[in-house]
Amino acid sequence: MNTPSPSSTTSGGSPAPSAAHAATTSPSARLRAWYGARAARERRLLALAAAVVLGGGLIALAEHLVAERERLARSLPAARLAYLGMEQDSLGLAALRERPAPAATPPAALPDSIRAVARARAIEAEARMVGDRVEVEGHGTLPALIDWLAALHAEQRLRPSRLELQPVGSDGRARFDTVFEVSGR
Repeated sequence: MNTPSPSSTTSGGSPAPSAAHAATTSPSARLRAWYGARAARERRLLALAAAVVLGGGLIALAEHLVAERERLARSLPAARLAYLGMEQDSLGLAALRERPAPAATPPAALPDSIRAVARARAIEAEARMVGDRVEVEGHGTLPALIDWLAALHAEQRLRPSRLELQPVGSDGRARFDTVFEVSGR
């Protein structure tokens, strides 16, 4: 008993579209044709399976969104604090930019100025001009030396081009020999 296939016409005429014609139809048209060829019970089961898969996907998406919202809620206070810190830094930087540059000390007066800044920090120092450099040697404690170098940089824009430190004793004092380039200020 031969039953006609669902794709053949009932008027007994033409067979189903050829494979070449099926390849040129759109994927959605082929899917609709495939779905239409299923029995009613099978279509109901396919619709139920699609609803379960879609529902599972929506639940997974909702759980992911809730987890991300919680993560963002935890990280928002830290981001706000970082933003406020950056805002404070930018205000401080703007204030520094508005501050006028310190007046340049004449090169001839630099050795006396360097000695005065050292003496204010209990550092014994001897400074002399040699060409366009100031050579300084002396001794003091390491924290005082660091403070002295920072003050020379902040007040007179002097940075050492060479610095040698040698420990002198167990009291934390060190002997230093440094050179400041005057032309590079």
